[in-house]
Amino acid sequence: MTETTTRFHTTVTERQGFRSCRRRWYYDTVRRLARKNQVPWNLIYGEAVHTGLEHYYLDWNKPRLRKKFLLEAFVAAWEKERDEVLMVDYGSFYDMGIGDEWIRYRDLGLVMLEYYDLFESKQRFFEDIIAVNVEDRAFVDILTPDGTKMLDRPLLSGRIDLVGERKDGKIWIMDHKTAAQTPSYAALDVDDQITGYAYIWWRITGELPRGVFYNCLVKDPPKAPRVNQDGNLSKDKSQRTTFDLYRAEIKAQGLKVADYTEILAALQKSGWSRYFVRDGSERNMEEIESFQERLYYEVDDMLAALEDENYRYPNPSQWNCQGCSMLAICRTHEEQGDVDWVIDDLYEELPSRHEIPQEILSPEWKGV
Repeated sequence: MTETTTRFHTTVTERQGFRSCRRRWYYDTVRRLARKNQVPWNLIYGEAVHTGLEHYYLDWNKPRLRKKFLLEAFVAAWEKERDEVLMVDYGSFYDMGIGDEWIRYRDLGLVMLEYYDLFESKQRFFEDIIAVNVEDRAFVDILTPDGTKMLDRPLLSGRIDLVGERKDGKIWIMDHKTAAQTPSYAALDVDDQITGYAYIWWRITGELPRGVFYNCLVKDPPKAPRVNQDGNLSKDKSQRTTFDLYRAEIKAQGLKVADYTEILAALQKSGWSRYFVRDGSERNMEEIESFQERLYYEVDDMLAALEDENYRYPNPSQWNCQGCSMLAICRTHEEQGDVDWVIDDLYEELPSRHEIPQEILSPEWKGV
């Protein structure tokens, strides 16, 4: 049997947590603590949507079957989570509201993905798909600023959801996301996560992609337009509907299209922009080199934080701490109280989120 060793590992997304708050990063990412009896719906939902989209693009050349595979894969992932995690970990709590919430999220996902297929079919983004869910998770050695491997060989990983070729022949990476509301991507030109995905693709293929797109699915899909008490359709332009849905409702109610030209024009102009957002940015070699150098110093800080609690200082503010699941631990730290008691009473330790393959842990792995 090949001897294995431990390797420090961080991901493109987890690095953002470290920069945001080192203390939260340590308890959330390193120790994997979570509040007891709180279901991480956003994480579970996002993973199931990713699974559905993976099968959707794997069958890119089967347009008549893509939607079927998309919905079936989403439901299969959702049911697996119910059977193997929710009903096992939460026991009787499942019948005390968790099950109802599971159904609500499932139904939301099915509607959202139904519309996603329509959106993609009408606004085809890629001419050809190069890779889907690259290697499940791609791992590369973290390098020193001069390009050599660090002695303890820490790792950076990322899950590249989709790589495709556009009409101009250029390669682009697409990263799927779900969001509660329509996001604003005003700073994509310096977005570190985008650079990280471009960097990993360059390391594993030797080819620099043109850039990276975020493909965001908003968890609030369109609905049929509201019908007023007088039988006419609401002309409120803020209602979450689409041009096609509005036209269909006009026909269903036996109304005149001419009475709704203004709102139809507004809906046609906005298209799908409130429900699905695709926005990205190009990257060049100079930006990749800057990322590689910055990554080294950041990981050096991470390694110091693992060794010395003083380097795990928090970043407390009204904005940064809202909704933080580690707030009880952090406050106890600041009050110099019994942190271990708070952890034992309120938290549980989850299994590692990312498993490093054994062949990568082996000293014989040459790295990338």
